[in-house]
Amino acid sequence: MLGFVVRQCAIALGRAPSPADFMEWANHQGPRSRPHCLFGRALTIDEARVILRHPGRPVTVREEGPQPLFALGVLKESDGRLRIADDRDASE
Repeated sequence: MLGFVVRQCAIALGRAPSPADFMEWANHQGPRSRPHCLFGRALTIDEARVILRHPGRPVTVREEGPQPLFALGVLKESDGRLRIADDRDASE
């Protein structure tokens, strides 16, 4: 669940994260010498807002390299808004 990832961020910060806090935390994991993005690529501020609004959504974790990567299905609508992918998107 996304809530687990958000809680890990809150623990690291010592408070509830803002979208900017969450984006910064997720995009700069690991030691300074070898930082990596928690979701496998850089998270945008809009994606961070979506994640913080949907803490009950599932994420998948895959082991790749020394750290697990979390995969989040975020889709961009035709009007530019972002939304979390759900079952109706499985056929696309």
